[in-house]
Order: sequence, then structure tokens, then C-alpha cells
Amino acid sequence: MKKGLINLILLVLMITNVALTAILVFAVVPAMNSTTELVGKVAKAIDLEKELKDQKNETISIDKTATYTFSEKMPILLKTSDNGDQNFAQIQVTLTLNTEDEGYKKYESKLSENENLMMIEVNRVLGGYTAEQLSDAEIKEQATKEIRDALRDLFNETEFIYSVGFSSFVIVPR
Repeated sequence: MKKGLINLILLVLMITNVALTAILVFAVVPAMNSTTELVGKVAKAIDLEKELKDQKNETISIDKTATYTFSEKMPILLKTSDNGDQNFAQIQVTLTLNTEDEGYKKYESKLSENENLMMIEVNRVLGGYTAEQLSDAEIKEQATKEIRDALRDLFNETEFIYSVGFSSFVIVPR
């Protein structure tokens, strides 16, 4: 009799366990997935907001900018392409400077005397690209940002160099 009662209790507990597991699978898991999806959407919205704010902070008024154009055009030996072609780029670099930045007041007068160092950085960055890559507008934009960052590092990580552009950019086959 005791054995039968214990078996009956175990059977009831087992059925209860199966029932609660079914409730968990069919009720809680979908709700949890919905919550996870909602949290993901909120996180994405926050990232977009932050990105938008960062983009707004990056733009400066034309009244607060100055330009510096390198005194001469630079020939740069580009990276050899996959088909073995070796090309040169003949470029003239123009820097857009943020006159409101502390670094501008400190380094603006030293730009011309450090032009050779800046040319070395430009050469180093662009020398890592092939002619085909630099023909792509997105990759060219990426290269200008790399140059800007390298020049900012050269001037003690100041941000007075707002952007880098090319007033002349010609790819010359070898």
C-alpha cells in the first residue's frame, strides 16, 4: 500500500512537471523572445540617435574654417594592383582647419614648416592603396579620413584638422 501511494505521488509530480514545462515552453519563451526583440530595437534606436548626434557635432560653420594647401603636388607610388600594374598618383592636398580649436592657434603657424612630415604621412597612407581602390569614391573617402587621423596624431592628437581633401588627384600609369 505504501509503495502504491509513493508511486501515485511520483506520477502526480511527474505529470505536474510535464504540465509546467509545457507552460514554460509555450507561454514564457515566446514572451521572452518578444522582450529580447524589443530590447534590440531600443538599443538600435539609441545607437542611431547617438550616431546622428555625432554627425551633427562633426559639422562646423564655414566662418570657423580656414584652408591650407600644400605648396606643391606630390607624386605617390601606389600599391601594386592584383594584375601587377604599378601606378602613381599626382595629388595636391588641401586641409580644412577648424579655427575654433585650441590646436589651430598653437599649430597654424607651424603647418608650412611641417609640410614635409605631413607629406610623409599622406604618402604612407595612400601608398597602401591601389589605383583601382582609389577610383572608388567610398575608399577614397576612407583614405582621406585615415590621412586626417594620421595628421591629427602628428600634431599631438589635436582636432584642428577638420578634413583632408584633394584639390588635384590624377592617377598616372607607370
